Amino acid sequence: MGGAMSWVSEPYLVSAISNAGGFGVLACGAVSPTHLKFDIELTQKLTSNPFGVNLIIMHPDLSELIKICINSKITHIVLAGGIPSSTTINHIKAAKIKIICFAPSLSVAKRLIKLGADALIIEGMEAGGHIGPVSTSVLAQEILPFFKNNNLGIAPPIFVAGGIGMGDMIVHYLRMGASGCQIGTPFVCTHESRAHQNFKEIFIKSSSRDAIASIQLSKDFPVIPVRAISNAASTKFLELQKEMISLYNKKQISKETGQLQIEKFWAGALKKAVVDGDITNGSLMAGQSVGLIKKIQSTQQVIDNLITEARVYISM
Repeated sequence: MGGAMSWVSEPYLVSAISNAGGFGVLACGAVSPTHLKFDIELTQKLTSNPFGVNLIIMHPDLSELIKICINSKITHIVLAGGIPSSTTINHIKAAKIKIICFAPSLSVAKRLIKLGADALIIEGMEAGGHIGPVSTSVLAQEILPFFKNNNLGIAPPIFVAGGIGMGDMIVHYLRMGASGCQIGTPFVCTHESRAHQNFKEIFIKSSSRDAIASIQLSKDFPVIPVRAISNAASTKFLELQKEMISLYNKKQISKETGQLQIEKFWAGALKKAVVDGDITNGSLMAGQSVGLIKKIQSTQQVIDNLITEARVYISM
C-alpha cells in the first residue's frame, strides 16, 4: 500500500503504484472538495485498478469529501488524524466502502474495530510526517499477535508502516501476521512522482539520521511530533520556540500568543518544499527509510525490487 503523502501522493504517482501491482492512496490533506473530485477523476483515467483516498477527519468539509468519494465509486477510504466518530464511520459503511484506520496502540486498535473499521494501519515513529511515540517493531509485537491469536473471531487485515524500505522487512511483518505493509518515502524519488527535483535530490543525499522528529523545548508550548529531514527551517523553528519561551517567561506575551506563533511557523511549509522546491525554508517530511534511497527510478522498479528482495529472503 502506498502511504498517503500530502502534495506527493497525487494522481500520477497513485495511479503508477496501482498499475505496478500495489495499492495507491490519494492524499486529500487540506485540499478542497473540488480539488479532491478532480484528483479522483484524473486517477481513474490513469488506472483501471483499485486505489484508495486518505481523508483527515479534522477537515472542515469531511462530509462533503466523503460524499465525493461515494459518488466517485471509491472502494476504500483511509481515515487519518485521530479516532473517527461513529457517524463518520456509519456514513461511509452505508455506501459499502471499506474503512482503513490508523491504530497507534492496541487499545485504540480494539476500539476502532468495535467502531466498524474494516482494516488497520499500525505506523511507527520511523515514518515520515506526523508520528507517534512508539517504534514500528514494538507496535507490531503489541498488536499483530493479539489479532492473530485471539479467540474472539476478530482478524482484521493489518498493514504495518514506518521505516520499511526493503522486501525483507515486508516478509518479516507478514510472518508476524500482517496482511501487508504501507510504504511512502521510497515512492517520493520515482519518475512518476511530481515532487520538485530539489525535493527528490535532498532525499537521495540524506541519511537515515537526517530524518529527525521535531523537537519540543518547553511543556508550556506543545509541538506536534513530525519527522522530517533537518534543514535551515528546522533551526529557525527552534529559535522561534526559544524566543516565545523567553517572552512568555518575561510575561511579555500570553501562552496563547506564543503557541499560535509556533503553530503558524510550518503553515504551507510542506507545499513550499514539495511543489516549489524550497528545501531551505520548506518542510522536508520523510521517514527514516530515506537513507535507503540511492537514485530516482520508476514506481514499477521500486515495487519489483521489493518483491525480489522478499522472494530472496523467503528462499534463504
